[in-house]
Parts: sequence; C-alpha cells; structure tokens
Amino acid sequence: MEKVASTKFEKIDTGISASHLTFTGGEDSMYQYVDIDMPYIIIYESMYPLIDRTIYQEYSEHNRIFLTNSYYDIVSKDRKLHSHNLYEFTFVLSGELDMQIENETLTYEPGDCCLCNKNIHHLEFIDKTCEFVLFLLKEEFLFDICANNFFYDADGTAHALDTIFDVFVDENRKNPLYDAKIYSDFRLEKTQNSDAIIEIINQMIDEITLNKSGKSHMMKALFCELFELMLDPALYDVRVHRAKLSNDEQIVYSIANAYRKKNGIFSRDEIEKLVGYNGDYVERVFKRSTGKTLKEYGRDFMLQKAASLLSDTDMKIGEICETLGYTNRHYFNQIFADKYGLTPSAYRKG
Repeated sequence: MEKVASTKFEKIDTGISASHLTFTGGEDSMYQYVDIDMPYIIIYESMYPLIDRTIYQEYSEHNRIFLTNSYYDIVSKDRKLHSHNLYEFTFVLSGELDMQIENETLTYEPGDCCLCNKNIHHLEFIDKTCEFVLFLLKEEFLFDICANNFFYDADGTAHALDTIFDVFVDENRKNPLYDAKIYSDFRLEKTQNSDAIIEIINQMIDEITLNKSGKSHMMKALFCELFELMLDPALYDVRVHRAKLSNDEQIVYSIANAYRKKNGIFSRDEIEKLVGYNGDYVERVFKRSTGKTLKEYGRDFMLQKAASLLSDTDMKIGEICETLGYTNRHYFNQIFADKYGLTPSAYRKG
C-alpha cells in the first residue's frame, strides 16, 4: 500500500513553486490561522527521522510544489495549533500519525482518516516516520459538489446523496460565529485494506497535474467517489466526536452559546458572572483565541443574526434593528455595509 502511494507522489515534477497556503497569527498568539486562495488543495507530507528527510508536495488546479527538507530543521521550528475556515480531511498512508485536536491527542494508523470541522484547533505531530495526505476543502466547493450529486431511483426521481460533511454543516448552523468543535474518525476495519482509497487519490494526482479538458469536473467526480467510500460500513467504522475543550476554549464556547440563547449583547458584569472569571482575563482569553475583542465578537454576532433575519424572514429592517437593540438605523446600515459590502436592503434583494 505504501509503495503505491509513495511512487505516485514521487513521480510528479515540481512545477510552479508558489504556495496557495497563507499563515497568520503573531508570536504572542497561541494559535495560527491557515487559509487557502483556491477552492481546495491536496497536500502530501512524509517524515523520515532516521535519514533526516521530509517531503512536502502541494497540489491545486493552478500549481504544484515539490520540496525536500531536513527533518531536524522542520521539527526544531515552533509549531502551533492551527485552525482554518475550511474542512481538513487527513488520510494516513503509512506509519503512525499522532494528532492533537483541541485538548486531546489521537493516533491514526495506515488507512485511517480524520475529518476536522472548520475552525477546530489541531496539529499533526511529526515525531515518527509516516506519510499522510491532507485535503483542504472550502465549504463553497463542497456545497457545489453535494448540490449536484444525485442518484435516481427506478421511477427516475432524483435523491441527494448523504455525505460525510452533513453532520458538520447541521451542527455549525446551530450556533452562529462558533463552528461546532467536532471531528470524525474513520477507522479502517481490520479485515479490509485501503487500496480503493489510494487508487482514487492517485487518480486525483494524475488528473490535477494534467491540463486536460474537464479537469475540474473530473476532480469533483473523484471527490464524490472518495466521500462514498468513506461512508461504506464494510470499509470504515465512522464516529463523530465532540472535542475536549481547553479552559480557554470552554470560556469562548460558553460566551458564544450564551449569545445564541440571549440573542443580544452582554454587559461585562453578565459575562463575568457567566464564566466565573474576571472581565480583564476573559478579554485576554477571547482575543487570544478568536483574534477579536468581546465588543467586536458581539457586534459580529448581531450582524450575522441580522443577515439571517434579512434572508429568512419578512421582518422590516426597522423591526430587525429594534429586535437586535440598535436604536440608530444609520449606524446599523453603516456597520452592516462594512461587514457585508452591501446595505441591509441591498443584501435582502441580493
């Protein structure tokens, strides 16, 4: 199994060398934030401590990268827990991969997979010999795939197919501004092998590196095949878990959940009473964890709620302002336009 996957990746030439990954997060932050400027990218990484070597390959429909480095140069760097506003799907090719997901550490063996929700903090440990593949997938790309993925029954009626992301999307909708801290394990059944998964991955690498007509459509079809295999109960034991939160994340979660239930702004005294900590401490935790002050978070929550009311209800804009506690209509229009690039009335029409 390992030879098939390694050979496929090793044969690809370097191509263009500009990464589509961006990293943000200052030295004083405990987290990094990762983003991509493509609908999806595929990353292959291998770690070989005994021969002091690492391999990194990155694939998108725009470019490809092949890099080799000293293992000890990589491992000596300060690596932080990171998150991103996209879904990350990790597939282990060989060796063992340890991952920290929020406040717990898990081990994945060859053929096992892990799907992390948006904005969940995680880190792949690189202290062992291993190979793994990462799929970074933006939500819009996934929605586009799933919206057009049907099967037809004997009567010719179309039915949408379930995907491995459905639970994540449903959970995320429950609490605006705080994606559910959930992840999913895909543990390969001991009597099975992952050759079918590896075959699809190799097809993806072939397709994505050749500029053939229909490449984008072929990649979507291959992702559909991959998702279907991941839900095969004969192949994988699939379980969704709620991550164990650190104390800081528990504070952020408590406040986010309280905003959802109250549907309004909290005073400093109310927040202190809610979490049982001094307001200055909570402010520092919130800034460190989310990159926002409590005031900024509260404002973003209210604006997202306003956007939802504009899209999903017939409430007048003045009624929405009143419901959310904004007495100055002009100010509300201004901050809404700053966030969404449209006035509330234009947003509703759009």
